[in-house]
Amino acid sequence: MHVTKIRAESFGMLLLAMGVITPLSANPQSMFSLERGRAEIPKAEQVSKGTSLAFKASELFLFSGTAFDMTTTVKGLDHPTIAYTSEGKFLTHYYVEETGWAGFLGKRDAFTAVGANVFKNVLMDRYSRRLYTRGGRWRTLAFGMNIAQATFNSIAAGNNIRSDERIDKQVRLATGYRGLIVWSR
Repeated sequence: MHVTKIRAESFGMLLLAMGVITPLSANPQSMFSLERGRAEIPKAEQVSKGTSLAFKASELFLFSGTAFDMTTTVKGLDHPTIAYTSEGKFLTHYYVEETGWAGFLGKRDAFTAVGANVFKNVLMDRYSRRLYTRGGRWRTLAFGMNIAQATFNSIAAGNNIRSDERIDKQVRLATGYRGLIVWSR
């Protein structure tokens, strides 16, 4: 197992766990003393100021989209690089590169690509939480930002999967070999 893959998976899971473990609510819940009854609490305080279920679901969708993109990126960048025929004859070298925005940081380094994507998504979540606490139309924008970013992450993960499936076809086109391709490091 490669060190970069181990680092990327460990770092990604740590950040994902930190996001899941920390409270998902944008507003802290107010504490009521037992001595003070509900009848004495003004109506403005009785209204719950917690986050809605829809916003929590959008955050969960963002975290799951990030995890899906992270795992497919690591799997793609960890693809073996040397192609052989089934008889053991060398065909070519093939290197998978990060094609997303994080490619300018590290085209072949899974740790850098995953770390940059996870960092961006954590910042996006933090910003959407701030917008959510403003209330009103800002809540709709915060919800939409999370859904849009999670959808983008899921599409990127799907592209990673399709790219992994196309590698054999690309090597066959480049070399003209039609048989079974065996991969090695």
